[in-house]
Amino acid sequence: MMAVLLAVCVAVVLVFVLLLATTRRRRPGEPPLERGPLPYLGVALEFSQNPLGFITSRWKKYGDVFTVRLAGHYTTFVLDPHSFTHAIRNSKVLDFRLFSSRIAHRAFGMPIVYGTSRDWVRADSDALYPSELQGQGLDKVTEVMMGNLQSAMLAATDVQQEWNRGELWAFVYRIMFIASYRTLFGRHKENTDETARLVQSMEVFQKYDKRFPEIISNVPWWLMGQTRKRYEYLKSMVAPAELSQRGLSDFMRMRQEIYTDGELSADEKAAFNFATMWASLSNTVPAAFWTMYHLLKDPVAMGAVRAEVDQLLKETGQTLENVKEGGEMIHVTRQQLNDMKCLGSAINEALRMCSASIIIRVATDDAELALESGSTFRIRKGDRVGLYPGFLHMDPEVYDDPETFKYDRFLEDGQEKTAFYKNGRKLRQYLLPFGHGVSMCPGRFFALNEIKQFVTIVVCYFDMELLDMETPPMDQSRAGLGTLAPLNDCLFRYRLK
Repeated sequence: MMAVLLAVCVAVVLVFVLLLATTRRRRPGEPPLERGPLPYLGVALEFSQNPLGFITSRWKKYGDVFTVRLAGHYTTFVLDPHSFTHAIRNSKVLDFRLFSSRIAHRAFGMPIVYGTSRDWVRADSDALYPSELQGQGLDKVTEVMMGNLQSAMLAATDVQQEWNRGELWAFVYRIMFIASYRTLFGRHKENTDETARLVQSMEVFQKYDKRFPEIISNVPWWLMGQTRKRYEYLKSMVAPAELSQRGLSDFMRMRQEIYTDGELSADEKAAFNFATMWASLSNTVPAAFWTMYHLLKDPVAMGAVRAEVDQLLKETGQTLENVKEGGEMIHVTRQQLNDMKCLGSAINEALRMCSASIIIRVATDDAELALESGSTFRIRKGDRVGLYPGFLHMDPEVYDDPETFKYDRFLEDGQEKTAFYKNGRKLRQYLLPFGHGVSMCPGRFFALNEIKQFVTIVVCYFDMELLDMETPPMDQSRAGLGTLAPLNDCLFRYRLK
């Protein structure tokens, strides 16, 4: 018994000594420091419950720059939007690519090629975004997506004249998942009726994505139930053997050619494709949901968007009656979508309210960073610098009444409004749902195009009404990763026009 007590006492002392040895103290030139109440986790629990509330409370206490221990990492938040670019532009000491590569390796199995002789594979495949998923390169993709959205929507709904009930999140997710997957990865060359399989894949994807915060936090696979099996299943959906049976988009076909030239294994190719699939869906679907939800909840907003869509159909000589009679699809070009400024404003407003990403850089050495004002702060090697755009997006000085959806907030004299102010000065960055700098999402134009197309098609085909008027809460477990999904679904009803 004495031996056991002695061992316990020694263990307690060792833990106490370890905590003292690893307790961080603020050094001269460093921002205010909050270690948090819990070893390793620090302030993670409080942050995860209400990220915006946590950030706001610390801003009131410490100001625009402060450091907290967050899930094992010391993160220095910079909240002055005028300083966003200044704070993270020192690429010599602030890294994003190795940090993101490690996350992608854990979540998708991607090989870490950054800094190796195979890094050109990543660079060349990413270089395809401007030519294929931006600008004129989006024209062909837009045409394919329009057809896939309409076929997925009609297959998912009971298209009769009478009112039908459904759940909005499930409605949006199914249509967007199937249409997006088919647009990038194509239709199966032999299995022409694969909808049931894609619905099953969607359900697996949703369950995997729900675990994503735990996955990238390196929670052991064995503690997450069937998550590892879902990981393998989803990789099989985009493995070379599967894709060889599908009519790939030019974007994905050219990426496969680059992977082959880089001598990637079949498993490595599948991992890169899995990452592309996740990136095309995980944030786009929630953004599409919240856009539709707010439009349905605000009759004035829906009326304005509907008028814009109706005007486009009138100008192009398209009617739903022609679609019903001839089996043709509604056709809208990329340029026509870009010209729909009211719809674009509504989507931006939904993104402002539902995006909760953290823009992260990791210090590769001790460094002194500058703010836009000229003042500086010091960080240590291994520290993270974080920008939290959600704080900007909900700043009442920048956005009047920020908790209220205003579909025309980003409209001015019929054009996109770009003038927003903080401390009496115009902001260069006022809306950051897709990241910033080198970490800005390269597929953002494709994502926005998808959302515009989805809303346009739904408005063309259906009358819709919300049955649940209470706004569902957002799933805060995804805070830091992008747009937040609803925590629960909401009922709506629809009928074919």
